[in-house]
Amino acid sequence: MKRQLFAALEKLADNDDNEVVYRDGGRIRKSWAELARDIDQAVARLASLRPPGREFHVGLIGPTSYEWMVLDLACLKGGFRSIAAPEFLTGQEIGDLFREAGADVVIADRSLADRLTEVDAPVWFFRSRGATPAKDDFDGLEGVEWTCTADQVLDHYSIGYSSGTSGKAKRIDLTFPAGQPPMNGKRAVELAVQYYRYRTSFWSRKDNRLFVFMPFSHLQQRAFVRLALMRRINIVLSDPLRCVQDMVVEKPNIMVSVPMIYEALATRIEQKLQRLSDRQKAVFRLYLRLGVNRLGNRNPVKRLFGRYLFDKVRKVYGGRADYFVTGSAPIDRRTLTTFHRVGVKIYEGYGQSELPRIISLSSEKDFRIGSVGRPRVPVRIGEDGEILVKIDRGELADPSVVTYDQDGYIHTGDLGHLDADGFLFLHGRKDDVIVLDNGKKVFPASVETVFHELKAEESICVTSFDGKRIAAIAYWPAERGGRDALRGYLAEGNPKLADHEKVTHFVRAEEPFTVENGLLTGTRKLRRQRIKTAFGEAKLERIDG
Repeated sequence: MKRQLFAALEKLADNDDNEVVYRDGGRIRKSWAELARDIDQAVARLASLRPPGREFHVGLIGPTSYEWMVLDLACLKGGFRSIAAPEFLTGQEIGDLFREAGADVVIADRSLADRLTEVDAPVWFFRSRGATPAKDDFDGLEGVEWTCTADQVLDHYSIGYSSGTSGKAKRIDLTFPAGQPPMNGKRAVELAVQYYRYRTSFWSRKDNRLFVFMPFSHLQQRAFVRLALMRRINIVLSDPLRCVQDMVVEKPNIMVSVPMIYEALATRIEQKLQRLSDRQKAVFRLYLRLGVNRLGNRNPVKRLFGRYLFDKVRKVYGGRADYFVTGSAPIDRRTLTTFHRVGVKIYEGYGQSELPRIISLSSEKDFRIGSVGRPRVPVRIGEDGEILVKIDRGELADPSVVTYDQDGYIHTGDLGHLDADGFLFLHGRKDDVIVLDNGKKVFPASVETVFHELKAEESICVTSFDGKRIAAIAYWPAERGGRDALRGYLAEGNPKLADHEKVTHFVRAEEPFTVENGLLTGTRKLRRQRIKTAFGEAKLERIDG
């Protein structure tokens, strides 16, 4: 894997066909040959800061940007270890993180300058926007000559961190696999099958476009960029605030996203479907009755129906959804159903940053709405409903970050079940479960999906302050009708819930949950304990008035 990736980085210089697209004032296109030059220039600048005689640890922090991606790839190619810090942490947390990881230098987006005062290492900035480079501008460094070879690429190439939803972000050491399995008849057949599947799937097309908008501090986003470079897939960079607009313009067909974005898109799709003409609605009913939505994207019948029914619907997500994946948090079943009705399968994935392999991922073959597919590693369900997975200790860079039981299974901290066909379904985090004083259990993520209008914007957090009553902390702006409108909306959703799940009280938040105020992680997940603490002294209002 290490040598293949280095070879892919070397080949960028000869590639003027593939591109990276991003926005910086306006739309900017860079060929991969230009990307190669930017990477080599960054390698030279980093090398000028390198301490002699030992490994070079480079801290990286900032929102998603072209410059962040270039720096990360430069660390890989130059043989430097990157330390990718989540940008939503507090200044003290950022300082402690870089100190613990042994950062020799930190390269940061200029927008975070005020939050880096606790960092001990020298800090250099990119994206400074100044006409004249400041003395601490990374782009102002002259650089030194530095020869890159595959042998220089570190086996332990990066340090990343979990999202920190349940507390402190955990350190994760990223390493390349130890080696390739020996070649024999069985391995040759496996490779031949993989190649055939690749050549007969959309993955082999030349017009594939990967859409990245979540933070690069998230391990998965960087992994997909590396995959794109190895498979010659064009890359589009965006950010959470304008990603929906960019999807319409750039028409990506490959994306890994948190549920929040899909839920927002599903609402817009439903609005478009309601505007179909009476004749189109009749054809749509026939389309669903015949199961045309379940056919493959290349099927001519599906394409014919799609052109007549969904021209305006497809504009919502760009119209090319070959491989849209959701993960990191439970997704509203209604969202999955909405996409499936218009012929788009949203594949659900399940894994953990601490583990070297994905646990489960639905696919064209193993697809069931609400399930993350059939597990790809041995899985069993504990007596309390916890998902236990079996991965050999030797595959983990640091086995101390996980908990093994006596049978060699890892405790994930997630709850779920396997159905009779072996499909895995998730219920939520074990730490998030609300256990009422009558013994009843409430899964807050499941309750929140009932209030999909708020869930689509991560504007609701279900909790209990006393172990007796279920409360919703929700942001509902005044233009929607204020407190009384929120009370009415929650009351309308309650009949869909079991008696012990019903929301009896609420707190109306005055401002939305955001990454900036520390109530969301960088991947747009609720930081539940922080939200609960922040509103611990707030007055609870009854839903029934």
